[in-house]
Amino acid sequence: MYELIQAGERTYYIDCPSKIGIYRIDDEKVCLIDSGNDKDAGKKVLKILAANGWRPEMILNTHSHADHVGGNRVIQERTGCKAYCAGLDRVFVENTVLESVFLFGGNPYKELRNKFLLAQESRAEELTEEVLPEGMRMVCIDGHSFSMTAFGTEDGVWFIADGISGEKIIEKYHISFLYDVEAYLKSLDRLKALEGRLFIPSHGEVYTDMNAIVERNRNQVFGIADILKDICKEETGTEEVIQKVFDRYGMAMDANQYVLIGSTLRSYLSWMKGRGEIETGFRGNRLWWRTVRENRIGYGAIDRDEGGLLKEIECFALDMDGTIYLDERWIEGAREFLEEIENRRKRYVFLTNNSSKSPEVYVEKLKRMGLEVGADKIITSGQAAISYLKKNYAGKRVFLLGNELLQREFREEGIVLDTETAEVVVTAFDTTLDYGKMCKVCDLVRAGLPYIATHPDYNCPTADGFIPDAGAIHAFIYASAGRYPDRVIGKPNGDIVDYLIGRTGTEREKTAMVGDRLYTDIAAGKKHGLKSVLVLSGESSAGDVEKSEVKPDLIFQSVREMIPYL
Repeated sequence: MYELIQAGERTYYIDCPSKIGIYRIDDEKVCLIDSGNDKDAGKKVLKILAANGWRPEMILNTHSHADHVGGNRVIQERTGCKAYCAGLDRVFVENTVLESVFLFGGNPYKELRNKFLLAQESRAEELTEEVLPEGMRMVCIDGHSFSMTAFGTEDGVWFIADGISGEKIIEKYHISFLYDVEAYLKSLDRLKALEGRLFIPSHGEVYTDMNAIVERNRNQVFGIADILKDICKEETGTEEVIQKVFDRYGMAMDANQYVLIGSTLRSYLSWMKGRGEIETGFRGNRLWWRTVRENRIGYGAIDRDEGGLLKEIECFALDMDGTIYLDERWIEGAREFLEEIENRRKRYVFLTNNSSKSPEVYVEKLKRMGLEVGADKIITSGQAAISYLKKNYAGKRVFLLGNELLQREFREEGIVLDTETAEVVVTAFDTTLDYGKMCKVCDLVRAGLPYIATHPDYNCPTADGFIPDAGAIHAFIYASAGRYPDRVIGKPNGDIVDYLIGRTGTEREKTAMVGDRLYTDIAAGKKHGLKSVLVLSGESSAGDVEKSEVKPDLIFQSVREMIPYL
């Protein structure tokens, strides 16, 4: 333990219980990123620095938790270096008892005054970009604490503190400490957008790509929220909620875990109340929490929005087939719905998993139906797949199972298509499918090539019923080649939602996914921080909702019934 590891030309880290970053300013001076959990950690850091002929010019604290600032004092006393920390976290660094006071909600008793929660106090100055050494930058990633900061170096290395929890940590501890759930979800978006080659969290493994672990953490948040909804089906007091969560995960309670998990769960309940998912009140001098009844929001409240959710939405991501039209027939009231969105100075885009058509085809189709829109309003799983390939398989030759429209779109975006020496397989909704194509794609999948799919839909709704979609093709390939896709881009997966947010620039919590499928449209919203509205004009029925684990925020017979609530 306490091994020095070089991560770049000027960037290092000390591998220890709470990783400590080192950025070499020059041959002698270094900048420390955090200082470890106590004075002994600080002494070990100083020993490592001395062995390399370095002395600390400054300490940049990511946040104020004891395992990140515990070594500050001894390092400052022995070297005279300054420490910096952002916002309210800086106040906690200088007054460390506030951590225990904050967590306990009062004067903490003896067992809560331990080095795990109570670091030695140290001097800290306000962190600004101006104090950073040349070649370093910073990004706010609050949510875990009041004002946590990630630090990047010119070597493409990011120290991301407790911005994510690794897979092993999630499996072991189940619930990561959070102060502000909403802020944390936004910080996950910032982390995912960071450009770098190495991402170093304070605990757990180091990452070269953040996409998968960010989505794992996002899913964990919504999974915990689902557990709280289940626990709070009836009026449940706060202490009972905490007890039931510990029991659910098989965790053993002690003083530290009680305040850390208890504080986190209170933050979840507060966040969920703000989302309209949990209500609260007082009875018998007791605070209770209760999941908002399904007859008020959910499948028992069709064509109602009592909480005013839709009024807060700035951008509607609209599925097309089964939601806005069937074939070339408008679903009743759809045109009026689109007009009202614009009248309210809100926005809409069409977000479809159907990769058999290009944006230009949809533009022409809508024009024939009497609606003039530009291609900028059309987002397809094919476009999102192209974006993913450019980012992750740049220059690779692609075998595309798709019709001529999609093939042309791929070529126009610079994707090299190859049926003989392909390096990547992409499957889409191919309406020109034949047996020869299926034999070829099965051979390539069986050979182990990376296997990407545009979307997972099993059926495509038409005016005459349903026809097999991409998911049915995946099932065929699996039956022959024994593999499902390695990556599915379209709804309900995060890649297309990321692409959507990147295109629209609208915050997730102010974006609503509107569609007719529970397992794609609604799941996309629920898993990735969007509001979700199910319409019963396509594939899913109210009965399907009752049987499904995926519950929309709102249900309407069609988009027409949404108009009064915009």
